Amino acid sequence: MEATSDAWRGLLYLAAIVTFLLATVAHLPVLLPAAALLALLSILASLPSCGPIARILALLFLGGGYLMLWRSGRPWPDYLLAHGSMLYLMALFSVLPLLSIPVQLGRYGHSIEAVLRARIAGLFQLNCVVTVLAFLCGSFMSLAAVPIMMTSISPVTGSYPLRDPVRFATVSTVFGYVLPILWTPVSGVVGVVLHGLKLEWTALLPLLMAISLAGLLLNWLLFWLFELRGQPAAIRAPAQPAADLPQWRPALRHLGQMLLAIVLMVAAIGVLDRLLRIGMLAVVTLLAIPFALAWSMTLGRGRDFLRAARVQMASRLPRMADQFAIFLAAGFFVSAMHLSGVDHAVNEAFLALHNTLGTRLFLISMPFMALAVAMLGVHPLVAIALLGESLKPDVLGIDVNLLAVTLIGSSVLTYMLGPFSGTLGLMQSLTRISSYRLAWWNLPYAIGYVVLLAAVILLYRP
Repeated sequence: MEATSDAWRGLLYLAAIVTFLLATVAHLPVLLPAAALLALLSILASLPSCGPIARILALLFLGGGYLMLWRSGRPWPDYLLAHGSMLYLMALFSVLPLLSIPVQLGRYGHSIEAVLRARIAGLFQLNCVVTVLAFLCGSFMSLAAVPIMMTSISPVTGSYPLRDPVRFATVSTVFGYVLPILWTPVSGVVGVVLHGLKLEWTALLPLLMAISLAGLLLNWLLFWLFELRGQPAAIRAPAQPAADLPQWRPALRHLGQMLLAIVLMVAAIGVLDRLLRIGMLAVVTLLAIPFALAWSMTLGRGRDFLRAARVQMASRLPRMADQFAIFLAAGFFVSAMHLSGVDHAVNEAFLALHNTLGTRLFLISMPFMALAVAMLGVHPLVAIALLGESLKPDVLGIDVNLLAVTLIGSSVLTYMLGPFSGTLGLMQSLTRISSYRLAWWNLPYAIGYVVLLAAVILLYRP
């Protein structure tokens, strides 16, 4: 019975996504009411199966949204049509994990482990290599990068004189993984912010990429200051690679394929985004499966990809009850704010705070606002979406590009420290260490990142 209900729930999610994509990408607005109805049904079907925190937040978003619509006297059709505004994000979430299948089929994780085992002279170089590899994986694999990196690091850390190997592995992996969130097209945060502010991804890409790379350099500096300063260089003989691992030179060439794939994917998304004018999130959603299939075919594993993708979609979609409940309910809440006019009152409150602090200090405070919301159990994406939809840059007199950079940059802090973020939640399941302790380990590096983001805000000139 449970398997049957899961299958029906997965089909409902798929129907909602496909209907929404047809309504928006194929320019069939007549389907929007059907997409809204399917979104509402998806929320209702998700509530019995999602976790208690997600259920409470979803019900609060729904109750608050309906209350705003009722008090503003909106017509009854709006109670339905306000649903579905975040289906574009659920479409992205449903296909992004498929990008990890070619990585698994190509056994790139073995190459990562081989690189970590060979020709690394000390802890500083090890940290540099781990963060770069996590950065590389996080650029296109989203959250799937975390277990791949942790699996590859675990057999290696014992060869180094680390005071706490688990702490080293988690901090370096998390920091390297979250930095691409600033710019990568597979980052839901980038898509949500640019979608809400009506900006083009390619216009902001150079600045976002520069901040991301600066963050990588900052991590290396902080690691030297916190972990190695005043200590003798820890040199060790390279560990012997396992029998089933490639040598380090072939491993590097193998990982070069991953880098080439990232470059090709970013270029293809940038070109299609400008040509199709359907939004970056829609482009990524439509491109993810063909791109992953083409990559698998170059490995000679095209049929294996199709088989793995079918199994993964069938098993994973029904398990996305938490995401469908909270994201679709949050999307309804945001739509209800706009329809009821409450967003004007919220923006006036932000305007008063902005006038008190000034533009730069107001923007510097935003990462802490996002983190405060995330600490209440709200997913970082939802926190950023709520902030973004509540802020009107033309009313506040803030440069829209600077606001976008601040919102996207703020999300990175919530992924580092938010105990309810997918990052620390997954890391907790892998290490059996409390997400609050993991956040405490990340704190010194997160403070350094906040200083970097504040410097960008202060120095930015249109």
